[in-house]
Amino acid sequence: MNISEYNFKNIYFPIHIGSWISYQIESINIDTQIDVNDTVSYQIKELIESELQNFTNFNTYRVERYYRKDSTEEWEILNVWELREYDKRIHKIEENVEYIRLLTPVKLHQNWDGNLYNYQEQENCELRKIEFTNIGQKMSETAFVTHYDFSSLIDKHFSEEQYAKNIGLVNKTIIDVDLNIDPNTPWENKITKGEIYYQTYLDSYE
Repeated sequence: MNISEYNFKNIYFPIHIGSWISYQIESINIDTQIDVNDTVSYQIKELIESELQNFTNFNTYRVERYYRKDSTEEWEILNVWELREYDKRIHKIEENVEYIRLLTPVKLHQNWDGNLYNYQEQENCELRKIEFTNIGQKMSETAFVTHYDFSSLIDKHFSEEQYAKNIGLVNKTIIDVDLNIDPNTPWENKITKGEIYYQTYLDSYE
């Protein structure tokens, strides 16, 4: 899809009081030396609960995060994060750590340091592509943001977020694993140690 720029502010990260998105989480921990291969599954809902009063040059929003094991359980409050909406950036404060999640308006091949406002090492984020993907039961234009992507014969490191038009974050993948040296085997089948995290869109309300 040949799209170079959208001139709609925050179209891939809409912010509306009362809107929410729920996700399925799969967190996998592997360590073959001690025979560990554990998968933890649960669901998270993020609700933009209110706008917080401030006297700065950006808007700040309270994000309530809820937890449940599966759809048979009731949602329970887990913690509270924040969103900050600047003129050309969307920041998210997660566990008191501030990240730049998107630049606005969205442009293909944008680059930015996602950790510019925290103490962590520089993270060169890139908006690599915009294409139609299947979100729920409909097709949606989706922006793919890569946080890092590098690998070798002995390890693989990949982190990506996907933002769907008029919805927001719909998928997140983090892979940090060590591998056996076997060039003829897919990486999924030769993990010796590491963690994999999948966050997948379930439902939303605008």
